[in-house]
Amino acid sequence: MKPSGPIIVRPHENGIFELKMNDLENGNALSEKLTSLLIEHLDELSQRSDVKVLILTGLPTVFCSGASKELLDDLLDGHTHVKDLELPSKFLEFPLPIIVALEGHATGGGLALAMYGDITVASEKSRYGFNFMDLGFTPGMGMTTLLPQIVGHHFASEMLFTTKLYRGRELKPQNLFNHVVSHNEVQSVAFEQAQRIAEKPVHALRLLKQAMARPRLSALQTGLDQEHHMHGSCFNDPETLDIINENFASQKTVS
Repeated sequence: MKPSGPIIVRPHENGIFELKMNDLENGNALSEKLTSLLIEHLDELSQRSDVKVLILTGLPTVFCSGASKELLDDLLDGHTHVKDLELPSKFLEFPLPIIVALEGHATGGGLALAMYGDITVASEKSRYGFNFMDLGFTPGMGMTTLLPQIVGHHFASEMLFTTKLYRGRELKPQNLFNHVVSHNEVQSVAFEQAQRIAEKPVHALRLLKQAMARPRLSALQTGLDQEHHMHGSCFNDPETLDIINENFASQKTVS
């Protein structure tokens, strides 16, 4: 277990493990490096016999800021099957429950990633939204199918079309997250949920996780298929490059 770096894995008592995104320099953007490390650690933790529940955390100021410029450049170069698209299925196929603690802001693919957790805890004051369309391309990571299942068609449409960034407290009535609490309570609520889960027999946790994930995996595949075609069109449009170059930096600044 490494004590520092872009990813930190911390074992806690009773089979609770924490997977922390810690790339302060890049605002926890989903770069090739960070994504590869997430996948590597998820694979390793999925094989451990002492894991009962996993908590995914980020930085106090930013949970995950979505795709890196490097990743978007790959898409513009025609690489429409980029590594971050592996993450949703990794979360759903993880054999035990995942709790996502969104202490800081989460935008675009960063918020999409959180949607694949089993339980989510967000901060009242942090900002959350899907800013794909501000960058000139259609939403990804299965959000065209999964998000309407979570919040209903109309609010999903509002989030995806308008790209508004909402304070956590604004999203509380929409049930996007299980819990929306004060900023300094996010971690404690996530660990309280983990403790309750860790009391259960591991074989039952595995069976329930698999059953709960099955319909979401189907929705994910449907979403990825249609998003692949939309992205092929968007990223072949010369205007998309101009929009990304013009807006990327400002879209990453959330206050």
